[in-house]
Amino acid sequence: MPVRRLLPVALLALTVTACTSAPTQSRPTPTPTGRTWTPAEQSATAEATAQYKESRAAYDAALNNPIKATRATLESAGMSGVWLDDAVAKANDFRARNTRRVGAVKILSTEPIWVDLTAPTPAVVLKTCLDYSSVADHDPGTVRRLVDARLLRLPTGWSLTAESESPDTAQAPTPGKPLC
Repeated sequence: MPVRRLLPVALLALTVTACTSAPTQSRPTPTPTGRTWTPAEQSATAEATAQYKESRAAYDAALNNPIKATRATLESAGMSGVWLDDAVAKANDFRARNTRRVGAVKILSTEPIWVDLTAPTPAVVLKTCLDYSSVADHDPGTVRRLVDARLLRLPTGWSLTAESESPDTAQAPTPGKPLC
């Protein structure tokens, strides 16, 4: 008989425990790659991705019209570091040769592969698939490229500092199938 008396008490304790909820905390959201990002990391990634697209568009505009391209314009479009230096050098080269590029690179996809908001300068790295097919003088062998875009959060906001080929995240080419 003592077991029968304990059973309702145990059920009541279980019910109270199940109905009592702990304060809700925002939970990280899993990504397609299985990596889980916190809400703060997701927000940083969204901001960095938007800035990356803006910086890429400014880069294309600078090469399409190098006469108007200035370092200040490119900096105000969110470029810095090696990426800014390379963009200015390329625009200067086009201007000196009295030439320009026709077309723009399309960003087919971006995916965060690394986010560090605890560093002295927070950073996001995006694995990005770029399509060069709309660029008039593109190399036929490199219609699509998979790159890592590195953005840092500077006092002025997110800034594209580098874009590099990434053997760590590159996909092996499949005959007859695009790289990314």
